[in-house]
Amino acid sequence: MSHLFSPYTLKSVTFRNRVAVSPMSQYRASDGLANDWHIVHLGRFAMGSAGLVFVEATAVTDDGRRTHGDLGLWNDEQIEPLARIATFLEAEGAVPGIQLGHAGRKSSERRPWHGETPVDAKDEADRGEAPWRAMVPSPLPYAEGWPSRMR
Repeated sequence: MSHLFSPYTLKSVTFRNRVAVSPMSQYRASDGLANDWHIVHLGRFAMGSAGLVFVEATAVTDDGRRTHGDLGLWNDEQIEPLARIATFLEAEGAVPGIQLGHAGRKSSERRPWHGETPVDAKDEADRGEAPWRAMVPSPLPYAEGWPSRMR
């Protein structure tokens, strides 16, 4: 009989149990790079015996990230820090996972603690975080007050 703590095999991957840590948007990256904060944050779940640990939404293009704090995989420099996390998670017995993301019309947004509204000149003056023009599928803004961002 299987239960939450039974091993589970999906194709060629065996999870030590069915406990999965879902991706959490933490907004702690700089230029898309994972750092020590990420390895500590995610590593603790593997050390606590989770079977699967997902990295937060990771932008596939710089103009498709949601905030300045998003993880990224749009250049080669971003590979090694994520690989370091995956290696640590595996060493602790967890299967590493990643949520790939593209924010679309919500790109160039402030981190939640700064208001979850579009990045603007004030953000650039206060924190050196300039807005960027996002690649989106439609000229329609995300919501009222958001810029139209179609290229």
